[in-house]
Amino acid sequence: MSISRLRPSPLLMVNLSAFFSFGFVHMVALATPMWGSHLGLSAALIGLAASCRSASPFVYAIHIGSLLDIVGVRRVLIFFSLQCALLPLLYPLLPSDVPFLVLQIFLGLACAMAWIAAQTAVARTAGGDAQKTAWFSFFASVGAVIGPLALGGVWAWLGADRGYGFLALWGAGLLASSLALSKRAGIVRPRLKAAHFVPRLGIYRQAIASLKQPVIAFVMACAFVRLGAVAIVESFMPLLVQDRGFSPAVIGTLFALGNLVASPSSLLTSQWLRICGTARRALLMSVAVSAASLVAVPFVSGLAPLGLAMIGYGFGIGIGMPVTLTLLSQNVDADQQGMTAGMRATANRLGALVVPIMVGLLAELSGVATAFWTSGLILLLTLFVTGVTLGRRS
Repeated sequence: MSISRLRPSPLLMVNLSAFFSFGFVHMVALATPMWGSHLGLSAALIGLAASCRSASPFVYAIHIGSLLDIVGVRRVLIFFSLQCALLPLLYPLLPSDVPFLVLQIFLGLACAMAWIAAQTAVARTAGGDAQKTAWFSFFASVGAVIGPLALGGVWAWLGADRGYGFLALWGAGLLASSLALSKRAGIVRPRLKAAHFVPRLGIYRQAIASLKQPVIAFVMACAFVRLGAVAIVESFMPLLVQDRGFSPAVIGTLFALGNLVASPSSLLTSQWLRICGTARRALLMSVAVSAASLVAVPFVSGLAPLGLAMIGYGFGIGIGMPVTLTLLSQNVDADQQGMTAGMRATANRLGALVVPIMVGLLAELSGVATAFWTSGLILLLTLFVTGVTLGRRS
């Protein structure tokens, strides 16, 4: 048997990097409040720790995305994967508030950038093949389910310190899949240097200029609406359902239902593209299904209708990721995929930041239920304007 036959498939390694990187993002999000509670920190400090985890990716996403195009996906992914394998080990060694906040900044950046690198890798490897991006999204969704479940079990049975040990082990899996990624043939990359990590104004100008490309502006707007819907569900769905007398167990079941639907729905990407006709229309419709499901939630009261709403939401969220990756891999040059992934991550963070504030203000004025469907309608209106102004040109 030849050595080449023993080498793992490049696409398999990309999918494994999706499994470990996206799972790691969700595991860090879960570990943040649990570690803060373990340290006895106030709710305000725990909230600050969560913000620290998101602040650095918001600032650096575009810069690191462009770095992927300059020095290569594999090098950047290995660099941040190594941090994902090592930084969790420092949490039990430095069990106090200030080190916690500092570590959150660096670990939050590492896991977010590893996920961006994995998305860039599949955009280049898939070559616009919807089935390949569907499997990538499926692996990522499965990692997002298995990782937090496994971490929660280790944390409950073996304690907080061992929980971060398991997080480091998961990071080692990410590092292994990163090392196994193949290099792009015939391309010579500069060596990774410290100077590469200093933000340059020119890169941000280039990113803003790229918004003149209709397909990029279209995807950024859809990403904002899509993550805005996720932010509404994560921040206010528990309050809305709890006000109707449902137990925390039921709330958790509804969330699990949405996540369980999101994972296999990504495998239906090819069929969804055929039904919708074009990738642009498929992305619009997937985001619209999620937002419309949110609008329906305040008007239903039984458990079964709520479950159906979460199924619709999960389907739209799950199928939206591979459609986005397919659209970009078909329309954006390979050497621009990294910066585009960074811009999409920035739009995601912006949606997750702005929309909850908007919904919170509406809830103060008119109640959670009214704020829920009103914000859903605003997202649908934003999506409609996006489709009319950008969709036809993308």
